[in-house]
Amino acid sequence: MGVIDLGFPLWLLISVLVVFAGLLYYILRGRVSDRLRAPLAIVLAPVCTAAAVAVAVVLSALLFPFYEAPTDPVEPQPRTSPATAPSTTPLETTGPTASPTSSPTSSPTASPTASPSASATASP
Repeated sequence: MGVIDLGFPLWLLISVLVVFAGLLYYILRGRVSDRLRAPLAIVLAPVCTAAAVAVAVVLSALLFPFYEAPTDPVEPQPRTSPATAPSTTPLETTGPTASPTSSPTSSPTASPTASPSASATASP
């Protein structure tokens, strides 16, 4: 006779069934007679375990799309080699440049055609 592989150890299944049976035995105290309490707890323990597993599977299936990782596109994108990648060095420019925050109507010192100052002229 072969061993049934449940995907988890048999002692774990038995311990879960014993815990459910103990909880049912405690819950049934006072509701049913003492003579029926133990057999009823033993019979209902696997039923309650199967019901708890079924509820967990249904909740997991309903919540699965919310936790699903984004899938890759069907068509793979072409890979570029590092030799064909564009250069990241800045381009050199000639001529005056303005700061990015300056506007054409700002102070005369920011314009490329500023008038000569008074200190630049020679006195007689």
